[in-house]
Amino acid sequence: MDRNEKLKVIKEINEFIDQINSESTQESLILVEGKRDLEALSYLGCNGNIKIYHNFKNHIDLVDKFRDNYKKLIILLDLDRTGEIMTKKICNMLRQKYIDQKYRMRLLRITQGKVKNIEELKSFYDSMLLE
Repeated sequence: MDRNEKLKVIKEINEFIDQINSESTQESLILVEGKRDLEALSYLGCNGNIKIYHNFKNHIDLVDKFRDNYKKLIILLDLDRTGEIMTKKICNMLRQKYIDQKYRMRLLRITQGKVKNIEELKSFYDSMLLE
């Protein structure tokens, strides 16, 4: 990847972070799998309302707390098999309502499929900065 391509990827990641920050101020919840995912997003400047999936007791607890407090769920679970299974369960429980998965797909596109786990985003971003 040449320097201009890397700069384009950095710009897209920064725009991605700006957009999820903006979304989270509008009664949206950003859901990640674990602590390292949260740390990676924070490192990149995400300061929105992020919750860790594994901090909830179970799917029902997550769905109940979401319904009571938020209008939109932005799912940023990993793009691996486990993340897909968890995403499907949550989507089924909420009957696809209020769920936004476009950010997951956008991240996959921005990173050209190189980032499957959200925690990898930090090292991917740093690799774009190095020349």
